Amino acid sequence: MRKVILIVLHFCLYASYSQKIDLAITNCNVITLKENAILKNKTILISGSSIIAVVNSSSWKNSSNTTVLDATGKYVIPALTDMHVHLNPFMDKYSLPLFLKYGITTVRVMAGNDQVLQKRDSINKKLLRNSPDIYSASELIDGNPPSFGKDHSGPIVTSESDIEKIIYEQIKKGYDFIKLYSRLDENSFRKGLSYAKKQGFKVAYHIPVTLQKQHFFDINGGEIEHLSGYSRYASKLDSLPKKILLKNYDVPFDEISAKDIDFNKLNDAVRKTVAYNIWNCPTLVLFYNQTDEVFCKSILKNKIGDGLDGLLGWWSSVGYGKKENVITYIDFQKKTVALLHKNNAKILAGTDFPNPWLVPGLSLHQELERMVDAGLTNYEALKTATVNPAEWFGKNYNKGTVEKNKQADLLILNENPLLDIKNTQKIHKVVYKGEVQ
Repeated sequence: MRKVILIVLHFCLYASYSQKIDLAITNCNVITLKENAILKNKTILISGSSIIAVVNSSSWKNSSNTTVLDATGKYVIPALTDMHVHLNPFMDKYSLPLFLKYGITTVRVMAGNDQVLQKRDSINKKLLRNSPDIYSASELIDGNPPSFGKDHSGPIVTSESDIEKIIYEQIKKGYDFIKLYSRLDENSFRKGLSYAKKQGFKVAYHIPVTLQKQHFFDINGGEIEHLSGYSRYASKLDSLPKKILLKNYDVPFDEISAKDIDFNKLNDAVRKTVAYNIWNCPTLVLFYNQTDEVFCKSILKNKIGDGLDGLLGWWSSVGYGKKENVITYIDFQKKTVALLHKNNAKILAGTDFPNPWLVPGLSLHQELERMVDAGLTNYEALKTATVNPAEWFGKNYNKGTVEKNKQADLLILNENPLLDIKNTQKIHKVVYKGEVQ
């Protein structure tokens, strides 16, 4: 009887691998991200761009022309996703390959345009290589006057009656989701959220500066960028300088608000966030990196990469150092993420590249460090750049875990990231769509 069982098992094993195996990553430790565990001495079998099996290394023998990548002692995790970036046609040629180099095989662009759509579609059609997959927000939809003045290139809503038509036109252009911005009036903002969701489109947004505090977090679904609105909601300050509202947009508004926080109000904001199923992409590195003087000086000394030196002039003009208001806001952000996490709110890892001191690719690894510093375990931090993005994108997004039928986007590490989150930067190889980069 035992012999019959062994024959059946052998046949099933053979049947599973009867399709051509193009790549086998052997003898590795797999962190699938489906569970907080390490599967030791496994072999990952890849056909084309898909994982077809994760098996015990002892059970697989190479009997074909399979390429074998020996990963003895290495750790394999899903490749990472940066859920908040911006692209620029003058930099993309140099920045997109850096994302891949650091194991980021998907970027979510937060202000779309025709060039971004063309690039996304070229990647999907395999006409453009050496770039991560791209998902794009609509053009930035803002109120009048827009936050960035003459530099604003997206639709401007001058009347509540315009918002549905504007969103409909953005959907027709082929964008993946909608982005609403901080100078929209309250009625247009709410109407836009409702309309987009009825059309089956997700919405990412900044909490508009015109929105009444009591309504910041009573919005079903959607996603808040940069923790916009939390400090304003929880601030003890009765009023904020009007010139901030008139001159700029919500970020400095939030910075000033963080100086004096009522933590009962902050807890209430977090409670509502969870109750209304609101996602957050905190982009903690956006503020933190500019306070890390050692890191900033190192970037100035060692450069970034071919073709990206031009960024350094801009970043240097902004400066770096431990400014009091920024330090206060960083501390507030850390406490807010800790509360969100403690209450099981949904969190995504993003960076806001190319803003100052955010190196493409590297900055996402630094964001994971900031997540851990805010109280997430290493495993939970990894999920913000893998499993959670997969949940946000939905069933058509075939990444985020290491398992059968998932796209073979993998990060092979020299050290265990569950022991030290900085080990995500100790990269041995990146696999993208089944190909070793």
